[in-house]
Amino acid sequence: MAKALKQHKPVAEHYLEGAKGTIAHKFPFPASAVWAALLDAEAWTEWLPITKVTWTSPQPFRDGTTRTVEIGDMVIEEYFFLWEEGRRMAFRFDKSSLPISAGIEDYEIVDVLGGCELRWTGRVSAIFPLGFLVSKQLAGGIRAGLPKLEALIAGDKARFGL
Repeated sequence: MAKALKQHKPVAEHYLEGAKGTIAHKFPFPASAVWAALLDAEAWTEWLPITKVTWTSPQPFRDGTTRTVEIGDMVIEEYFFLWEEGRRMAFRFDKSSLPISAGIEDYEIVDVLGGCELRWTGRVSAIFPLGFLVSKQLAGGIRAGLPKLEALIAGDKARFGL
């Protein structure tokens, strides 16, 4: 049975100022392919330890879009407060079963020579040491997942518009 969801602080872009750094990964693909992978709900379950992703807003996605992410028996309802089509998406954890007070993730795609770079910044707050531990786990998952995302795109080019 899923745990009850708790409302989190409604943080936005300013909250990223307290983040511990950005994780970046260069892809040998155009930004459009990486963006397509970020829009693909099933793809998230293939490169991160996520069980299910459900977009709960209709397309076209934009500021105010929502989605639900399941990680085992944990549930996170996300609210996208920043949406730059093809380039950037940032969301806060609106409600979740996680023992946190606030959470945010920012995915930005930048063109670089030979492809693009995905830059991720995230921050989670909770009672010490939980905030530190959850933040470290989140960043570690992204760091380990980005090479898997590259392999996923390379292995299924048609799916991601290549």
